[in-house]
Amino acid sequence: MEKCLVIPGPFVPYNDTITQLVYKQLRLIDFDYDVCALGNPEDPGLKALLEKDPSYSRFHIHTVDKYNNVLFSIKNVDLIKGLRHMKRYVETAVSMYDGQPVIYTNSWPCYTVRPAVQIKKDHPNVLWIASFSDPINHSPYKYDEITYRSYSLPEKIAFNLYCKYYVVDQDEADAFEHADILVFICQEQRDFMIQQYVTYFHNIPEEEVRKKCVIVPLNYVPEWNQLSIKNEETSGKKNDTGSPSHPYVLAHFGRVYGLRLIAEFIHAVRLFHDAHPGVPFRIDQYGEFRKSDRNLIESLGLTDLFQIHEKVPYDECIERMKEVDGVLLFDTILPDHQIQPYLPSKILEYSLLKKQVLAVSTKTSPAYRICKESDAIACVYDRKDILQGLEELLIKKKPSVVRYAQTNAEAVEPLRKKIAESLKK
Repeated sequence: MEKCLVIPGPFVPYNDTITQLVYKQLRLIDFDYDVCALGNPEDPGLKALLEKDPSYSRFHIHTVDKYNNVLFSIKNVDLIKGLRHMKRYVETAVSMYDGQPVIYTNSWPCYTVRPAVQIKKDHPNVLWIASFSDPINHSPYKYDEITYRSYSLPEKIAFNLYCKYYVVDQDEADAFEHADILVFICQEQRDFMIQQYVTYFHNIPEEEVRKKCVIVPLNYVPEWNQLSIKNEETSGKKNDTGSPSHPYVLAHFGRVYGLRLIAEFIHAVRLFHDAHPGVPFRIDQYGEFRKSDRNLIESLGLTDLFQIHEKVPYDECIERMKEVDGVLLFDTILPDHQIQPYLPSKILEYSLLKKQVLAVSTKTSPAYRICKESDAIACVYDRKDILQGLEELLIKKKPSVVRYAQTNAEAVEPLRKKIAESLKK
């Protein structure tokens, strides 16, 4: 069996959207994997699933450092230490190349690209697969002026240093130019990132970049999936939803920060409550929540309609998703003319659980497209449009289930074919 060197930064059994994305992209492709990993706390539940997965035995994980040693943030401000350990990780990854015909990187963290560039330079015939989770080159989150203005001076300094050393446009461009296969999670992400490359680098033609591209959607492993198995006891408790003692509960699971704007949603809740005072409902939020949004809720007199909770562990999160009546998808909000490249990973859980969904999005985003293709409720970032969405869901009882649930095998088949074709050349 051929071997592949994987350079992902953190890796499973650390439970993270990106670590799972990497594992799912690779597990059904017939390689033996040497993984140059950065250590993070293991998730016991994910580890138990991995140990039952026959594919996991082909991943030979070498934990070469702790991720926190490399990380730099406002809570971990030793930049010199971070850069020193980053350099060590890059050098270790290069040293782990031992003639493997294939190397794989994921662009977050972006410095995983750097050892691949060196390996490709020294060994031009190696097949480099570069996978992307979020855009780096001119990422909209780097130019979010409203959030930046809210930072203290130390936070602004830390943010600028983080962008300079940890979110480096050149790394993404290097992957576009030197990798053989480019893997994206959706067409909007691909098109946005190509657009940025052509605008700011353009050392190779756009047509050449597009020939390298393949899309592997977010997906699930059927053997792991307990999400779509509805708990009959839980669903039975909702028969009296809409009565004063059992309000309709709409919940959002995840961070509300940066360009994930919700002020128009909060105003829409006020409008809905004024128009339909007899309709009992509640908004539950689990995870990081902006202070300015809390203040807006208070100023509009909506504190009784919003319950703000801390982030909960994944298993508990899924249980609470099952219990609520509907779920909210708060998308990244960008100007209407701009491609919105971000796809919240929760859309997969929402689909598997067959939950009623209300999305607050933009027309150029993948979430908006997927909702519209599913005939689910997707609103633009405008309080009147969101009010209409709330009325469709809570008053008219419009079905609003997202259909977005490819199996792992279905999702990775295009990548498997592209790898096979590339290795034959």
